[in-house]
Amino acid sequence: MTKEVVAEHPPAKDYHDPPPAPLLGVGELKLWSFYRAVIAEFIATLLFLYVTVATIIGYKVQSQNDKCGGVGILGIAWAFGGMIFVLVYCTAGISGGHINPAVTFGLFLARKVSLLRAVFYMVAQCLGAICGVGIVKGIMKHQFNRLGGGANVVAPGYSKGTALGAEIIGTFLLVYTVFSATDPKRRARDSHVPVLAPLPIGFAVFMVHLATIPITGTGINPARSFGPAVIYNRHKPWHDHWIFWVGPFVGALAAAVYHQHVLRAANVKTLGSFRSSRSNCYEMSKEVMAEAEHPPAKDYHDPPPAPLLDLGELMLWSFYRALIAEFIATLLFLYVTVATVIGYKAQSQDDQCGGVGILGIAWAFGGMIFILVYCTAGISGGHINPAVTLGLFLARKVSLLRAVMYMVAQCLGAICGVGIVKGIMKHQFNAFGGGANSVAAGYSKGTALGAEIIGTFVLVYTVFSATDPKRSARDSHVPVLAPLPIGFAVFMVHLATIPITGTGINPARSFGAAVIYNQHKPWHDHWIFWVGPFVGALAAAVYHQYVLRAAALKALGSFRSSRSN
Repeated sequence: MTKEVVAEHPPAKDYHDPPPAPLLGVGELKLWSFYRAVIAEFIATLLFLYVTVATIIGYKVQSQNDKCGGVGILGIAWAFGGMIFVLVYCTAGISGGHINPAVTFGLFLARKVSLLRAVFYMVAQCLGAICGVGIVKGIMKHQFNRLGGGANVVAPGYSKGTALGAEIIGTFLLVYTVFSATDPKRRARDSHVPVLAPLPIGFAVFMVHLATIPITGTGINPARSFGPAVIYNRHKPWHDHWIFWVGPFVGALAAAVYHQHVLRAANVKTLGSFRSSRSNCYEMSKEVMAEAEHPPAKDYHDPPPAPLLDLGELMLWSFYRALIAEFIATLLFLYVTVATVIGYKAQSQDDQCGGVGILGIAWAFGGMIFILVYCTAGISGGHINPAVTLGLFLARKVSLLRAVMYMVAQCLGAICGVGIVKGIMKHQFNAFGGGANSVAAGYSKGTALGAEIIGTFVLVYTVFSATDPKRSARDSHVPVLAPLPIGFAVFMVHLATIPITGTGINPARSFGAAVIYNQHKPWHDHWIFWVGPFVGALAAAVYHQYVLRAAALKALGSFRSSRSN
C-alpha cells in the first residue's frame, strides 16, 4: 500500500513549510519592512472602504427615484470582490494583503504572523477604514448621512442570531480560501503567476456578498464594519456592531482549525497540489495531473485505471480527509447559492429591479464552483457534484467505493447547507420556494430533462477537458486553469437553464433543497434532477474517453510505430 506520508527531505518536494512565526515578534519593531507593511495595510483598507462605501451610497442615490438605476446589488458585490482582488494583488508581496482583521486573526492562529504584527495590522486596518469612510462623507456628506453611511446593520425581518450565523459562515469561506490560496505548496508553484492567489480570494468575497447583503449588508471584515459605524455614528449600527466582530472572528477561528488540523494534518503534506509525483496513485489528485514516467516519449502519462472497489482506501486517512472536504465544500456551495436565490426573491418581491437578478444567481453558482474546486482539487478532486463523480467513475478515474462515499458526503453536505439557510431565514425560505428545483410553468418534463442532460454534458465535458493528463501536466504550474473553466461552465449553463428548471445539473444541489423544503412539487419533478445529470455525465464520459481520447491514442500509436520501424 502506498504511503500517505510524503517525505519531508528537500529532494522529495519543491516547496517547504515555513517555520511558525514567533509568538510576540518584538524584533520586528527594528525592521523598516514591518512599518512598510503596516502602512500598506492602512492605505489598502482606506482605498477598499472608499471605493465600496462610495459605490453603496451612489447606488442608493441613483435608485431612489429610479428603482432600476445604479449598479444594483450585483454591482455592489462586484465592488467588494473586485477591490479585494486588486488590493491583495498589489499588497501581497509587502504585507500579505490582509485588509481584514478576521484574515489577520486567522493567520495569527495558524502561526503565520506574530502577535505584534497581528495587532499592528488590525489597528492599521481599522484606522484605514475610518479614513476611507471619512473621505466618502467629506465628498458626499448629504447623501452619506441620509442613506445610511454604508454601515452594516441587521436587516428587518432577520434576527441577530441569523446575522451572526451569516457572518460566521461567510468569513469561514473567505478565510478558508485565503489559507488554500496561500498554502506553501501552491504558493511555491504559483510564485511566477502572482495573480492566481488574489483571484479566488476576490471571488470568495464577491460570492459571500451575493448571499448575505440582504441579511447584514455583509460584514465579514470587522474593519469594514467599524469604519462606517464610527463615521456614520448612529444608534442602530452600534447596537448591532458586536455581530460584525464576533461573527468574523469565530469564522476565522473555524477556518484556521479546519485547514490546519484537518486538511493540513501533521502527517499529511499534500494539500493544494495539482502536481504531486509521489501521491497515492489511487488518490483523487490523479484526476488533476500525472507526472511523466517516460520523458523521451512524452511529457505526460495516462494514470492507470482506478480499481473497481479498492477496499484498501478505507485504511487511508487521505480517503476520509477527501470525504470531509467534499462534505464541507458541498455545504458551503449550497449555503451561498440557496441564500442568494432566497435573498433575490425576497428583494425583488416589491421591487422588480431589486436583488442580484438572474445574472447574480448564475454568478453565485459558477463562482462558488470556481472557488471550491480551486480549494479542494488537491484534496478530493473537487467534485462537489454526484454527476461529476459518476462521470469520473465511468472513466475509471475513481473507484466504486470512493464514488459512492463521495456521493453520500455530497448529499449530506447539501442537506446541511440548505438546512443552515432555512435556519437563518426560515420565513423567507418557506415563502420563496426554498431554492428547490422544479419544472417551470410552460415547460414540459421532457424539455426539463433535455435541459438537464445537455447542461450536465457541458459541465462534465469541461471537467474532463480541464483535468486531462496532457493538459494538467502542461498547466500544472498554473492550477487556476482547471477550476476557472469549470466555474464558467456552471455559470453559462445557469444563464441558459434557470428559466426552465432553476438549473440542477447537480443531484446533490437538487436533493438538499428538496429534503429541507419538502413540498410536493419539487419531489414530483425530482427524478429529472437525477436522471438528467447522470445521463449527461454518461454521455460526456463516453464522448471524452471513447471519441476524443481514442483518437489521440491511435495517433500516438501510429507515431510510435513509425519510430520503431
